[in-house]
Amino acid sequence: MLGVVTFGSFSLILALRAPAQGEMHEEIVVTAIRQSDAATTEKVTTALQQDPYLFSDHVTVITENGVVRLEGFVSDLSDLYRILTLARRIAGKGRIVDDIEYIPVDDDGN
Repeated sequence: MLGVVTFGSFSLILALRAPAQGEMHEEIVVTAIRQSDAATTEKVTTALQQDPYLFSDHVTVITENGVVRLEGFVSDLSDLYRILTLARRIAGKGRIVDDIEYIPVDDDGN
């Protein structure tokens, strides 16, 4: 028997093996498959670009070994919070490195 369970960016493949001759129990084998770095980068980048309330043109997404690094700058704190929220939702908590610099814009436009 075979089954697949998905948790965020991880998929678990469950295989139930029937007991061999002389065995008294069944065995469950669990294997975790992590989403590729390129797929994670693509999903985060697409989510940032498609959000109509977010200006993320100056933010770059890089994923290495399952860790998402966000680099660049924003001039609005709400954009920064929204970018981090979207990235965490896709990559999972604890897997985000925030290298985004907040550069506030003066009231007179300078």
